Amino acid sequence: MLRGFVKPIGILLGGILCIHLSVSAAETDTKKPSAPPKKAQAVPKAKASEPKEKEAVAPQKRKGDSSKVLATVNGENIIQEDVDHVLGRFGNQISEDQVPAVTQQILDGLITQKLILQFIRDNKLEPSKTEIETEVNKVREDIKANPGLAGQTLEQVLESHGSSIDDLKKDITISLSLEKYLGKDLDDQKIKAYFEQNRSAYDESEVKASHVLVDTRQMKSETELAQAKEKINKIKAEIDAGKDFAEAAKQYSDCPSKEKGGDLGFFKRKGQMVEPFAAAAFALKTGQISGPVQTQFGYHLIKVTEIKKGKDINFDTIKPNVKQDILSEKAKVLIAQLRQNAKIDMKTPL
Repeated sequence: MLRGFVKPIGILLGGILCIHLSVSAAETDTKKPSAPPKKAQAVPKAKASEPKEKEAVAPQKRKGDSSKVLATVNGENIIQEDVDHVLGRFGNQISEDQVPAVTQQILDGLITQKLILQFIRDNKLEPSKTEIETEVNKVREDIKANPGLAGQTLEQVLESHGSSIDDLKKDITISLSLEKYLGKDLDDQKIKAYFEQNRSAYDESEVKASHVLVDTRQMKSETELAQAKEKINKIKAEIDAGKDFAEAAKQYSDCPSKEKGGDLGFFKRKGQMVEPFAAAAFALKTGQISGPVQTQFGYHLIKVTEIKKGKDINFDTIKPNVKQDILSEKAKVLIAQLRQNAKIDMKTPL
């Protein structure tokens, strides 16, 4: 929703806005950017496949009490009406059988939003009404300047996305407050240092890699996980002793890429692989093999087979993007801390 009209950190954290990004994650596992299906290529960002030939229909509102409490967050309620309000925005973007998964993600997003708003309130970070109105007016000007929205008011554009001025102001509040809090010690020197440490994320460098995966997603016990780690260590020992990496992948890997000796092709530093995997791959030189790398999919061994160097890039032109990446990382840490310290009580199942 209006992704170009709100500061990026607001899009990441703004509760309602970030919930809108959940549609693709709730469709089918093959469409998930960071959670491919069991027995599918486990690390790369999956390409969006064509939807099944099912007619998408507007989600039906659940029958029952709209005031039903679904969760409490530090004593504050999230009710059915809150979830229904967001669910209604999807219109015909999702089919009826996708509604439960999307609904669960909406609730999770609303919990995060509630935690952030509580943090803003408790730390007296709220922007002034003038600051909020200034940002709203910027959005109005952006809409006027957009040929595709010619003749439409902000209110009309928001309504067409199932939203409202109040929702937008809430997102702006989160955006301004967190940028102020998380960016208070962030100067040009720190931004430049981050850029130099993560240059490959901005210069379009690519690596070609293969992997061996021991899938742990269905493992529940510590014993099972320990056995999986022992298995990946044994595979690494065989490779170190001279076994061909591609042959090891064909013999042991739980990823369909095993048919190609574990080959995953080229990928960039950001946006295609889950972060632990990408970080490990880009730390390797051509021909090097990593030790066991743990992700949400399991344990991996990674071999880089080719590196494409990136282009020259001017820091000044990319600085705003680098700053937003730093703020996003800080925000994720903050959210994890808020969730860890919060009292979240999930009520009856959705």
